[in-house]
Amino acid sequence: MAGGIGGAIGSIIGGIVTGGAGPAIGAGIGAAIPSVAEIAKVIVDRTIPDPTQKAEAQREIEQALTARETALTAAVQAQNEQQAAINLAEAQGNDRFSSRWRPAAAWVCVAGLAYQYVVAPVVTWAGAIVGVALDVAFPAPPTLAMNDLWPILAGLLGLGFQRTYERTTGVPGAIPGAPQR
Repeated sequence: MAGGIGGAIGSIIGGIVTGGAGPAIGAGIGAAIPSVAEIAKVIVDRTIPDPTQKAEAQREIEQALTARETALTAAVQAQNEQQAAINLAEAQGNDRFSSRWRPAAAWVCVAGLAYQYVVAPVVTWAGAIVGVALDVAFPAPPTLAMNDLWPILAGLLGLGFQRTYERTTGVPGAIPGAPQR
């Protein structure tokens, strides 16, 4: 059980402390935190003086930890299989809301880009011209935090490009109704 719970806790703490940029620091913290198996072995060493009973207790602890790891792996695998079934059902369904979320997110990004880089500058410019003509000061329109929209748009464009590539190269299943290879 390399790393174990100590590694997971260390990774989380390292990510929090360094703002998500410290997997190496997290691994170091995880290495400093002892695992459950190591703690159990220390407790057995200090509480059971008989070597045969000590070995039996440590073997039982290792079996219990192995069973826990096996159950955890099976649970994660079952969860992944269930999620894959859900993804398949969504992909095959005709629900317009589920199938249109990516284009909707893209249109929100496009509207934000259009506002930030076209509408807001034109409104500011027109407001300045009208303000000078009427001797009135118009407030500038608000700006958007484009640092939040760019990663979403870049991801959507990347996925859109990948989908276009699949359709143009004839990847099986890329075109609805097309024959499968």
